[in-house]
Amino acid sequence: MKKSFLAIFALAATAGCYSIADAQNVSRFRNTYIVKEKKEISVPDSAGQRSKFGKNYMAALNPKPMEGFADWCRTNHVFDNLEAAVTVGTGGLGFELATPVTNWTRIRAGVEWIPSFHLPLTFDISSMNNEGETTDISHIQEMVYDMTGLEMDDEVKMTAKPNMLNFKFLVDVFPFQENRHWHFTAGFYVGSSVAGRAVNKRNQMTTLVALNLYNRAYDYFLSVEDIYDVPLGGGNYLDPDQVLELQEKFREYGRAGIHIGDFKDGKPYIMEPSKDGYVRAKAKTNIFKPYLGFGYSGALDKQQRWNVGVEAGVLFWGGAPQVILHDGVNMNKDLTHVRGKVGDYLDFMKALPVYPLVNFKISYSFF
Repeated sequence: MKKSFLAIFALAATAGCYSIADAQNVSRFRNTYIVKEKKEISVPDSAGQRSKFGKNYMAALNPKPMEGFADWCRTNHVFDNLEAAVTVGTGGLGFELATPVTNWTRIRAGVEWIPSFHLPLTFDISSMNNEGETTDISHIQEMVYDMTGLEMDDEVKMTAKPNMLNFKFLVDVFPFQENRHWHFTAGFYVGSSVAGRAVNKRNQMTTLVALNLYNRAYDYFLSVEDIYDVPLGGGNYLDPDQVLELQEKFREYGRAGIHIGDFKDGKPYIMEPSKDGYVRAKAKTNIFKPYLGFGYSGALDKQQRWNVGVEAGVLFWGGAPQVILHDGVNMNKDLTHVRGKVGDYLDFMKALPVYPLVNFKISYSFF
C-alpha cells in the first residue's frame, strides 16, 4: 500500500513539473513570436543583419491606409465612380468609360465608329472631240464590240462608304457644383486620315476595261504617221485604207471618259480608269482632331446608377475633307462645277470646315 501511494505521488509530481515547463515554454513563445502593439521588432535581412520594420509589424499588414485613401477619394470625389456608356449620334456608334479626377472634372475615353453603309453614285460616260462633248457614245460602243467583243455601258456606277473609326479622350468640366447635370468638354479624337472611300462596282469592270482599250486605240491610231506601217502581227500589216477609215472614226467619236468637272482654267476634266481598270476616290482629313462641346445628363433611378444624356460639339478635322481621285486630282482644290450628286456632296462638305457632333448616350455607374 505504501509503495502504491509513493508511485502515485511520483507520477503527480512528474506531471506537475511537465506542466510548469510547458507553461514556461508557452510564455517564452509568446514573448518571442507574438508582437505586441507599439513594440519595435527586427528580423534578419538578406545579409544576415537585423533591420527594423517600424513600430508595429502587424500595422504594416493592416489595410487601414487603403481604407483611408478610399475615404479620401470619396470625400474629394476622385476616382470614386466608374461609368460605362453607349453612345449614338452623328459620330456613329460608340462606347466609353468615365471617372472623376477632381470635384470639378471627369475624364472619358472610348471609341466611335460609323457602321458601313453604301451610297450609290452614277457617272455618265461621254466623249470629247473638236466640236464639243456628247453623251451619245453608241458609235463607240459598236466599235468596241466589233474590235474586242466587250459590251460597254454608257455609265459607270460607284459605291461610296464611310471609313470613320476614332479613339477619343475627353475632359468634362462641371462649372456648377450645386447642379452637376451640365458640363463643358474639351479633348481630341484620333483616327484614320481616310474618312471615306468610293470605288466602282464589280460589275462595271467590263465597261472600264473596254473604255481603256478604246482610248488606247484612239491614241495609237491618231499618232500614226505612216499609214502603210501599221503591223497586225505575223509580218502582216493593216490595209492603209482601213487605217485612214479608223483615224476618221476616232476623230469623229473623240476620246471617251467621265466628265467629272472642269479645271479652274476652264478646261474640262475627263476622268479615265486606272491601268488596273478601276475608278477610285478617297476623302482625307487630319488624323488628330480637337473637340469642343457641352452636354447635359440626368439619372433615371433613385440610386443614380442609370443615366441618360445628350452632348453637342464640333470636331476640328482640318477643314473640309480633301477628295482625291485615283489619278491624283484633288476635287476640292483643282476642280470647279463638279457634276451630279458628287457635286452636291462636295459642296456640302466644303460648307463644313468642322464636323458637328451630336450624341445621345445611356450609361451605368458601377460604384
